[in-house]
Amino acid sequence: MISRGEYIVMKKRLFIAGLVACALFCLPFSQLQAQEAAPKVPAAPAMRVAPPPASSPTAPDAAKTTVAPVAAASENAAAPEVAVPAEETTITLKQIFVKGGWIMYVIAGLSFLAIALTIFYLLTIRRGLLCPEAFMLDARDAAENNDVEALKDICADCSAPAARIIAASLDQVVAGQALDYSRIRDAMEDEGGRQASALWQRLQYLMDIAVISPMVGLLGTVWGMMISFGGIENSAEFAKKAETLASGISQAMYTTFGGLIVGIFAMALYDILRGRLNKMIGEMESECGSVLKRLASAKKA
Repeated sequence: MISRGEYIVMKKRLFIAGLVACALFCLPFSQLQAQEAAPKVPAAPAMRVAPPPASSPTAPDAAKTTVAPVAAASENAAAPEVAVPAEETTITLKQIFVKGGWIMYVIAGLSFLAIALTIFYLLTIRRGLLCPEAFMLDARDAAENNDVEALKDICADCSAPAARIIAASLDQVVAGQALDYSRIRDAMEDEGGRQASALWQRLQYLMDIAVISPMVGLLGTVWGMMISFGGIENSAEFAKKAETLASGISQAMYTTFGGLIVGIFAMALYDILRGRLNKMIGEMESECGSVLKRLASAKKA
């Protein structure tokens, strides 16, 4: 069971993680609005040179003017045509959200949740919370002094997972009897497995987002295809059919892109946090085992 103090601390950390995630999530939109609000500098108009005034041609000049258009036409026909480069189309984040439809807001909500969970895990999955150094020092001293009651009190005053593991092992110690190290070790392994499962279950939510996000993007793909073929079937004009087809396909592509981006992002964060959690669980089990070994050696002495 989680105590009231732990619940308040966890609630505060969730609130901080939500604020930071909201700030990170809204930052690209503020930059996008700033770029759209920036004034565009108009291009300078092209300078045109006025043709020289026409003079009344004489007979020889008139002959030249009749030949000149023919020569100019032949030069223009011989000159190769220069291809004008097409303008590059840029896709902005706002266009993806607008053209992606309502499914993009679901994907955006999943990305916000992934960022909030990542920040929450970074704040809670730490050595100082799973296996506090001050607690381990007091527990080692009590174990070396063979003071089981003091060790139980130290574990009761600490809410860390390491304290719960050691406390579950101490329940197997019976006053006046020889210390059964194998039974204590089995109790420690059982409680360590339960604590590790709780931590893994907490981290599993990020993996769920990594799996669900591409499926939501695939749902948007199917929805866009339904819009496209429905518009083709119901529209009578060819131009309207082409417009509906392009709109549905663009929505399908945008939602697929968004779902894959969020899924890849969440999967990468899950892999990083999984390695971090594996390392911390190993260190916690090693520290708890060292305390029980000190207690067993003190009992034998």
